[in-house]
Formats: sequence, C-alpha cells, structure tokens
Amino acid sequence: MTFVGRPRVTVFMPVYNRARVLRASVDSVLGQTYRDFELLIIDDGSRDESVDILKSYNDPRIRLVLHPCNQGIPRTRNHGLELARGEFWAHADSDDFLYPDRLARQVSFLTAHPQIAA
Repeated sequence: MTFVGRPRVTVFMPVYNRARVLRASVDSVLGQTYRDFELLIIDDGSRDESVDILKSYNDPRIRLVLHPCNQGIPRTRNHGLELARGEFWAHADSDDFLYPDRLARQVSFLTAHPQIAA
C-alpha cells in the first residue's frame, strides 16, 4: 500500500529491547481491519534483536527510525509526534496487542465526534 498524500492514522510504537514480544505487537498492528495507516516505529537504541526483527518486515506502511542510543521515552514520544503524518495518532507500546478492529472503531468514533480531541 502506497499513500497518496498522508495516511489517516499514524500508529506510533516506541521500542526499546522488546525482541521477546515485538513481533506479536507489530503483527497485531499490521493485521488491522482499518488499512489507511502508517506504523511509525522508533527504536530507542535497543541492544537486543529488536532492530533485526523490525528490519525483517517488508511492509510499506512501516516507517522505522533508529536512535543510535537510548534517549528515553519522553524524547522518543516527542520525536514520534514530530514525524507523524497522520490526521489521527494512535499509540501502541511495543508489548501491546491490538484487537483487529481497534483502529476502525477509533476512527469511526472520532470522525462522528469531531469535538473529541483525545
């Protein structure tokens, strides 16, 4: 899937040394029924196999950014906010499992209720 313009949703996933659970988390994002999203992953200087796992994916919705050293979650989240292209922001920790309809339900709700900001 190639985006013309920007995706509707940026799913942001910060990663730090999560090789043990990372693949299940990423797969749960990629398996969403709602398809108009980018998965922005920032690896914050992992020293385990996390980066190798992330590089094994060949999905154009994934944007992988690598921090050369650990900067901590506040800086990593702020960096993600700077890089996000979506109209909506969805957060997913690197050990989260997303139900397949999570994004569809959230986008539907936010579209129907534009006065809701968070």
